[in-house]
Amino acid sequence: MTEFLLKTFLKTYKHGENDPSGSNRTAVMTLASVVGILCNTGLFAVKFILGMVLHSLSVTADSFNNLSDASSSIISLVGAKLAGQPADKEHPFGHGRIEYLSTLIVTTIITAVGVMLGRDSVGKILHPEPTSLELLPFVLLLLSVGVKLWLSSFNRKAGTMIDSTVLLATADDARNDVITTSAAIASLVIEHLTGLTVDGWFGLAVSIFVIYSGLCSLIETISLLIGTPENPELAAKIEAISSENDSVLGVHDLIIHSYGPDRWFASEHMELPASLTFTEAHSIADEAERNVRDRLDVDLVIHTDPVSLDDSVRAEALEEVTKILTAIDPALTCHDFRVVQGKKHKNLIFDIVVPYSYKEEDEENLIHEVQHDMHLISRNYHCHIRIDRDYVA
Repeated sequence: MTEFLLKTFLKTYKHGENDPSGSNRTAVMTLASVVGILCNTGLFAVKFILGMVLHSLSVTADSFNNLSDASSSIISLVGAKLAGQPADKEHPFGHGRIEYLSTLIVTTIITAVGVMLGRDSVGKILHPEPTSLELLPFVLLLLSVGVKLWLSSFNRKAGTMIDSTVLLATADDARNDVITTSAAIASLVIEHLTGLTVDGWFGLAVSIFVIYSGLCSLIETISLLIGTPENPELAAKIEAISSENDSVLGVHDLIIHSYGPDRWFASEHMELPASLTFTEAHSIADEAERNVRDRLDVDLVIHTDPVSLDDSVRAEALEEVTKILTAIDPALTCHDFRVVQGKKHKNLIFDIVVPYSYKEEDEENLIHEVQHDMHLISRNYHCHIRIDRDYVA
């Protein structure tokens, strides 16, 4: 069914092909949202009637969970339409982050449903009511589990295909619904076979799971809005393309900004021989920017760093600093290393990249230690150090 829907409604769909930034994105989001609205609205109607007939709180609560899922699909549909709008004067980076806001709303609804289910379950535990089990309602509940299993698989496939946080969150929610409905079925069977009133307890267990799942998705989405390090695979591709020219000695200080799942901007430093003319260095950087844009759809800006290859003083000082850093902490690295000759001493100017676990006091101690050790090697060395971070995961 999943392949049939994708092939029918997506003209350019190819089996197994992921297209996070292509023209299919809005179409996939729209299709998934419409499917979610239709399935969840139908499940709400069926489960609500069954809950009333069976006098089961867990089934009735589960029906309203499906109603909230239908509302979430509507939010996703609106969010997809807004996120797909092109950049304009007021939003030059596009509208892709609206998808994160849609995900935030959906995960908030999921968490709220879990809280309400927990409240009602506690009431059922304190004031238990008997439930009934009949064949037709039981079969319909089993069928609803099958529908939700397929809906979870469909949303996960679609979400993975276009790298959509909102569809992946919807897939997790559908999986939660499978657990919720299964718990409701289990409580009906246990009460029917043993006479024990467990409906409220099952509802409480399910509510805790739903709240936990909702909070996890909520935290993940908030992290995306705050800003997270980009996938190291994307960073590796950018660095590889940037280094294709034989004159490039290395790249560092790569920073990637995401303005939605399909919109990236980046900047980096490129080390080039100091013997190149300004025009030659600019041509190499410009070619790398163009290649990254064409192949990865990432807007890259490159800052060039001249490196003196025949400077023995620089090479010797860099080797000593590298040894010191490795001895202090193997995780430490340095770049932008240059030597400025003074009248009485040599100024060593460079950046040290430190882990995020380093506090301000650790950074200050590190700077003093490197300066002290280099001064012991040669009193002519004066280190001017800047602390830097790695912005890639």
